[in-house]
Amino acid sequence: MSNRDVIAHLLRRPLAWARRLEMFVPLGLRQAGKGKTSQKDGIKAEPSLKTNPGFCPICEKETEFVERHEWLRDHYLCARCKSIPRNRALIHVLGMIFPDWRDAKIHESSPSGPASAKLQRECKDYTPPHFWPNVKPGDSKYGIRCENLEQMTFADNTFDLMITQDVMEHILNPVKSFSDIARILKPGGAHVFTVPYYYWKPTLIRAVETPDGIKYLEEKQFHGNPVDKEGSLVVTEWGPDFVDRIYRESKMTTAIYHIKDRSLGIDGKFLEVFVSRKPL
Repeated sequence: MSNRDVIAHLLRRPLAWARRLEMFVPLGLRQAGKGKTSQKDGIKAEPSLKTNPGFCPICEKETEFVERHEWLRDHYLCARCKSIPRNRALIHVLGMIFPDWRDAKIHESSPSGPASAKLQRECKDYTPPHFWPNVKPGDSKYGIRCENLEQMTFADNTFDLMITQDVMEHILNPVKSFSDIARILKPGGAHVFTVPYYYWKPTLIRAVETPDGIKYLEEKQFHGNPVDKEGSLVVTEWGPDFVDRIYRESKMTTAIYHIKDRSLGIDGKFLEVFVSRKPL
């Protein structure tokens, strides 16, 4: 298997998402008249499932969006490409703000899922490293480069765009990460990312790194990790001071895009897309 095949395999792997405690009653939609599949390897919409027609920003085709669970963030799927709402929100904002992204030099940390697969297919210069704690940054495992967001091995001013999808809540030293992301971006470059955003409550630090190891301040919680079956420890639940924290550590200014549009399959909780820009 080639290096590119290994990366493509990882991008297609579904994540084992942690069960969320906060649930809500989904918006009423029409009941599916009968089950159907939009393409050979698509998702079959069973008669009991709610669906709505629309246009998917990932596969860029007319499709049906299928609600397979009331927690829409992880279970409101495109019947064609199986993308979830935050995948579609990120690609939609990326295309809206950076329409020439396919010609940009892009670094995506810990890629996984349909949005990452689209970036890999369509971006001419795409770098998709993962992080393994037992691998030296800059070295490779399974043909995939290892990078630590707290201290990356790339030169200054290397990338036009940095992409992360639900990564920044897992970083033990976010101060170092924000600063290093700004360092590797070119002047005017941007970090485009998703992260669960608890705008209604103060930021909660769930764990900290100490000389003796990780100290847990809250009960351990893990999210899915495409290269580690044990998952990724949730370190921070970011609150309303998040964008100020980014600016303080990196001098990047951040815009938050909150989109709810069922015609694009974008609905659910924690779908904010953040765009942090490095000054020119």
